[in-house]
Amino acid sequence: MENNDVLGSSTAPLTWHDFLQRMRDPSATDFVKGIKSFIVSFLNNAPDAERDSAAVQEFLGNMETAFRAHSLWAGCSEEELESAGEGLEKYVMTKLFTRTFASFPEDVKVDEQLHEKIALIQQFVRPENLDIKPVFENESSWLLAQKELQKINMYRAPRDKLVCILNCCKVINNLLTSVSANENPPGADDFLPVLIYVTIKVSWLICIHVIYYSSDLMDPLGCE
Repeated sequence: MENNDVLGSSTAPLTWHDFLQRMRDPSATDFVKGIKSFIVSFLNNAPDAERDSAAVQEFLGNMETAFRAHSLWAGCSEEELESAGEGLEKYVMTKLFTRTFASFPEDVKVDEQLHEKIALIQQFVRPENLDIKPVFENESSWLLAQKELQKINMYRAPRDKLVCILNCCKVINNLLTSVSANENPPGADDFLPVLIYVTIKVSWLICIHVIYYSSDLMDPLGCE
């Protein structure tokens, strides 16, 4: 199985390369055939959001069950089995990216309308409008958080896109924690306004197809 995810990966390198290496084993021939057959069949069907989501999740779930029963993963830890699922998801969704991402015209239209509205908000919104406490106002940290979100378009796999969002949240949380008194740790009321403000600043990434792609097409077993 070839690796042609030219847009990069936030998946741990060992996880990704271990999956590819196992798929090259002669005993994995049936797996490889099954994966390629699913991809071809999927690409030959007309786009349908609900059907596509169900098909991808069912396939990933069935394949992970098969991995657990195969000699290639005999004696592997739960973490290693989960990593195999991540590798499978990444490979499959990289192949299906152009077919599943932003493939519904109605979603693109909604995105455009949303972007127009947020562009208007950007013209006047200030931290105080969102009740962000002055102590949490830190443009350099906010810029780092924005840069993490901006990496979303570098990746094709749903999990990789979600990792970008998670990293953005970590940057914000680190900021809030670093400037808060130990006896008064930051809570959701402190975190959410900053996240909203940071997200507004990169509004071109707020789109229906990113949300759909990352949530509905992600391996349901691997995101527990």
